[in-house]
Parts: sequence; structure tokens; C-alpha cells
Amino acid sequence: MNITSINPALYSYKNTLDNKTNINNKPFIYPKYNNTLTKDTVSFAARPMQISDFLAQNVSDNMGRFRRLATTYLDILEAVALRLGDDGVSFDRAYCELHPVKSPESYTSKVIRSGSFKVTDAIRATLYVKNPYDLSLLNDKILPEMQKRGYVLAHTDIPHEELIKRGYLTPPGGNLQTAKVYRLPDLDIRLENARENIHQLSSDLRYSISKPQLSGYEDIQMRFIREFDKKKNPVQHELIILFGPNYAHAKQLEYERVYKFIRDFKELRMKFTDETLGSHSQKASRYISLIQQMFRGKVSEKLFLNAKNKDLYDLSDEVPINFSETDIKMFESYFSGLKDRLASCYKEEKNNAKVSESALKQLNSDLRHDRTLIKKIQDNLRETIEYFNHQSGLKETKD
Repeated sequence: MNITSINPALYSYKNTLDNKTNINNKPFIYPKYNNTLTKDTVSFAARPMQISDFLAQNVSDNMGRFRRLATTYLDILEAVALRLGDDGVSFDRAYCELHPVKSPESYTSKVIRSGSFKVTDAIRATLYVKNPYDLSLLNDKILPEMQKRGYVLAHTDIPHEELIKRGYLTPPGGNLQTAKVYRLPDLDIRLENARENIHQLSSDLRYSISKPQLSGYEDIQMRFIREFDKKKNPVQHELIILFGPNYAHAKQLEYERVYKFIRDFKELRMKFTDETLGSHSQKASRYISLIQQMFRGKVSEKLFLNAKNKDLYDLSDEVPINFSETDIKMFESYFSGLKDRLASCYKEEKNNAKVSESALKQLNSDLRHDRTLIKKIQDNLRETIEYFNHQSGLKETKD
């Protein structure tokens, strides 16, 4: 839990932006905190509205330029898809034009949730590839076609620990002495068993394979910059490769009905960092994990499996998605346990002899915030249960 004020940082950050705007006589697009931080992250837990409003205005002021860049980007992708249509590549212009530019609200929300000013999907689009497991299509055709049109992969810093999580034992370059961070192409191949086709990738891309998400979601993510853009921080253009339109629909439905509610747990001000077995913190964390696992298993995994079967294998059979009475009882029990453990965690904090009067006031405020947030998550997930049970009932009636 962070209760430190961010006011001085905010003023310094605003001055930095104002100075850059005046000196260059150009709108400042990508905020970067340069004054008091030693890295590009900052805590927003105390009073997020002050900085989020400022960020939203800054992004809003540049929406015109972003939209022009997005239109050009979609034109390029449409041309690439037309060129590679016989290879199973397609482009849904109407789908991509729904949200080609991240809104100011989404932009600032991501900054606040992540604690980082780096937002790499301000401009984004999607390509459908019938069989993305064939990595030669990405390596030999899609990337070269983009490069012909002036778009090349950006680079990103990946910690050595992240490469180990991806399953890489030998560091890039084969150096015996490992570095802490590696500068690699901004490409993330999150496909099942993708490593079996690693030989289809050029040597500079062979550290870009990771794993599907815990929800079962698979895709290929990459970020391009314009090759002719020589700015220090060029605008990045995100591209997501999916199996097809059914997978895109499943992605959106999963986001609206599961992910955006589950991720709200990250906004709790009480951080359950005590992992001692049997502690209130450990049990609260476990209840959150059980809730996440329930909705991944009951909804997310099935949505993505059904969509993949349709797009990749042309199978119309669907795994049913519904919640039984037992599931619903467990759902209510998990939230009841979480609320109890949350209260116990705050009680422990308040009983700390070193807690000052001002800190106690902040703790009470944080407790109210967390109780309200947990109730909101619970209510939203109840609606998710009702939605899928209703859809299941309609399907049974139709059958």
C-alpha cells in the first residue's frame, strides 16, 4: 500500500512537459518522467486524478496526428493483406477502424495501472492469419512486405529473467557472460508449441517466442516504427496477428466480460505481499487467485478454444460455457472470504504501534476504497455469470 503524496513529482513533470513544448514548438506526445525518477515508473496510488487528468489532456491534444498516422498504417496493412491473400492473410478494415488509436481515457488508465509512462499501443491494428503457426509466413513475407513500405520492427529491452521465463537457457549472441538486459526486436510470439518452428525465423528473431496467456489466449504481437522516423522516441504502431474474426470476437467478449473486471484487483490499495502460509495476506491473495482461475477456466479458455476451432480448423462444435449452482456458491464464498481477509489485513496495519494519526486516516480511506472496489468487481462478475448462463439457456432452447 502506497500513501506517499505525488504532488511535487506532478509539478516537476508538468514543468518538464511545458519546457519541451516551448523549446521545440511542437506538441509533446510521449510523456517521459525526467526529474526525480531513476526509471520510467511512478506510483499513482495516492492521488491519481491530478496526473491522469493532465495526461488525458496531453494525449487528447495529439489525437489529430495520431488519427492521421493510424489511417496511413491501416492503408499499409490493407495493401499487405491484399498482396498475401493467397497465403491466408486477411484484413478487416471495419474492425480495425473501431479503435485504431488508444483513447485518452484508455491511455491514462494504462499508465496508472502499470505505473509506467511507456504506452506502446497508442496506434494499433489487427491482421488475420489462417495459420500463424507457420512462422515462415511472418518471417519471409509479412515483415518484408512491411519493410518495403517503410515499417520496421521497433526494439525493446528484455530482462534476462524474462528470457529465462520464456524458456531460453542460452543468452542472445551465445555469450558466456550474461547481461541484465538485452536489446531485441519488439516481437512476441505467444503461440502454443511455437518453438517447434523456431528454425523458420531469422537469427535475430529467435528470442521472440514466449507462451500463450494463462487464459489460453494466443497471438503474435509486434510493434513497428517508421524507418524514416529519426526521432529519439518515434511513434510505435502495434500489430496483433490472430487466427480470424471469430477469435477477434472472442477476444473482445472475454475482455468485456472477464478481463477488465479481473484486472481491477490490481487497483486494490492493500498489497498482499506477506506470503507467510496462513497469514491474512496470503489467504486474501489466494482468494483472488481462485476467483481468477474460476473465470479463466469457466469462460476465457473455452471462448478462445471455440474460436480457434472455428477459424483454424473450421469446426463449428462448441464447448458449452455456463456456471452451475455449485459454481455460484463457490463464487460467493470466495468473495466473502476475500472481504474478511481484507478487513483483517487493515486491522493488522492499524494495530501497528508506529502508525501515525495521518497514516491511520489514510488507512481508513484506503479500506473504504478497497471495499467499494471489491463489491464492484463482484457485481460485475455476477453479471458475467448471468450473461453466459442466459446465453447457454438460449442455445439449449434453440437446439
